[in-house]
Amino acid sequence: MTQRINNKADAAIKLILFLISPFIAFSYSLQNIKAKSSYIVFFLFCIFFGMAFTAQIGKSADFLFDGAVYRLYFESMVNGTIDYFLLFDDYVQFDEGSKDFFIVSLCFLLSYITNNYHVMFMVFAAIFAYFMLKSFNFLTEEEKFDASLSSFLLAAIFILSNGIFNINGARFWIAAWIGVYCIFQIFRNNNRLYFLLACIIPFIHVAFYFLVILLLTAYFTKKFDKFWIIMFVVSFFISNLSVGIIEYISNYLPTFISRTILQYTNESNLNRLEDSGFIQTVFLFLERLFVNIIIVLFYMNRRIIKLQPKAFNLYSFLIVLMVMVNFTMPIPSVGNRFIKLSLPIIAYIWLLVFKGKKYNAILYMYPLVNLFSFYKMIVYYMAVTDLKFYLMNPFYLIHKYLLS
Repeated sequence: MTQRINNKADAAIKLILFLISPFIAFSYSLQNIKAKSSYIVFFLFCIFFGMAFTAQIGKSADFLFDGAVYRLYFESMVNGTIDYFLLFDDYVQFDEGSKDFFIVSLCFLLSYITNNYHVMFMVFAAIFAYFMLKSFNFLTEEEKFDASLSSFLLAAIFILSNGIFNINGARFWIAAWIGVYCIFQIFRNNNRLYFLLACIIPFIHVAFYFLVILLLTAYFTKKFDKFWIIMFVVSFFISNLSVGIIEYISNYLPTFISRTILQYTNESNLNRLEDSGFIQTVFLFLERLFVNIIIVLFYMNRRIIKLQPKAFNLYSFLIVLMVMVNFTMPIPSVGNRFIKLSLPIIAYIWLLVFKGKKYNAILYMYPLVNLFSFYKMIVYYMAVTDLKFYLMNPFYLIHKYLLS
């Protein structure tokens, strides 16, 4: 009875704080992540962030975020300068035109409802947040998840692998959370029906054909973890040879897939890593090294992991995923993106197997290794939102972004 009263009081505080500022309510809710009321606040905060997401029309030297392209695309549909049905005709031919069609179709439908691009980003945020929080629930519903620092760090690893800012690149990152949700359903819950949902994800972003292949491969080779760990070690050291091999393999794939691979492996895309700057390159390497060290740690403790069937099944997929990640790391749009899918899995396995044990020192390295990413995250959030978003009440925000 006392617990119920406490829960009601906690929810009431969150409601009051939300009416003052969604961001303040979000910040307060972090002290009790597992509560249902906290999940509601997190979801609503994401929607308000999407509503407040501000981008110019088309990229420029001063605004290079992908959100500018989405706004341009949406407003072109509103103005009738883009013919949706012509785009669809090109898409079903597979050889030319769009490589995936979910966002195109969503923008088309929204263009009949509103001419306000803030609504578009709000819808992106709602879809993104739904699958993000459905996935996050796998972590927080575990009994071992508590109010400790290690649990908070695991929550940060899980969520910040693909934070709400990434509606900026809605195609890939919405697909990524749906992919993570499918991974947990298939390998944690042993629910094979989610292979069907996984097969739809390439409709959102074409690169997720990779994920479908990985899911099938990992599912039918669960017992060969020794083979995959050998491949994992090999992939870490031969990644520099991978571009030529991938380009060769692309010659034997369907045209619409090989065209995508050649786009990702062209010289200008590969040079993006070289143009990143020394500090960013160092931190990218450290982030990758951090993940690979944890994979080795998991392998060294695989007998303990085997005692936790849910963790071991996810581990079996994780190894296969990391082979692909290491192999494609020289391709910025593949390896550097798909490694993010490994982090929620790592957080979950760590919670079940290593929570409160001797490896906490490695876990505590996460903030240091990702220091540059946190700095970029702050810069990016401030670039697409006004400071008032973090201070003002929801009525002001609705009026500013939807009604004015």
